[in-house]
Amino acid sequence: MKKFAFTLQSVLNVKRALEKQHMGELAATNLRLRGFEERRRELIEREGAQHEEFRLKMEEGISSAELMMWRDANYAVRERVEYQNTVIEQAEGERLRIEKRLVVLMQERKILEKLREKQFEDYKAEERRAAAAEMTEFMGHSVFNEVEGS
Repeated sequence: MKKFAFTLQSVLNVKRALEKQHMGELAATNLRLRGFEERRRELIEREGAQHEEFRLKMEEGISSAELMMWRDANYAVRERVEYQNTVIEQAEGERLRIEKRLVVLMQERKILEKLREKQFEDYKAEERRAAAAEMTEFMGHSVFNEVEGS
C-alpha cells in the first residue's frame, strides 16, 4: 500500500510557520504597546504633580520669570504626552494590521487542514476499495481453483 501524502503539505507548513511568526509579532507589538501606555501614564502623573506644585507656588506668590518657567515646563510635558499618544496610535495601527493578517493566515490554514482531512478520507476510502477488490479477486481465484480441482 502506498503512504498518504497531502499534495499541499508544503503550503500548509508555510502557512503554519507564517501564523506562528505573526503570533510572535503580535505578542511583541502588544508588549511594546503596554510600554508606551505605561510611559504615557507616567507623563500624565508627572503633569499632575507639576500642576499641584504650581498651584502651591501660586499661593505663595511667584515672579513672572518663575511663571514663564512653569509654563514652559508644563508645555514640554504636554508635548511629550501628545507625542506618546501618537506613538501609541501608530502601535495600535500596527497591532491591528498584524491581527488582520493573522486572521487571514488562520483561515487559510484551516481551509488547508480541512482539505487535508478530505484528501485523507478519500485516501482511506480508496484503500478500502483496493482491499475489497483484492479480497474479491482472491476469493474468486479460490472458488475457481476449487471448482477446477473437483
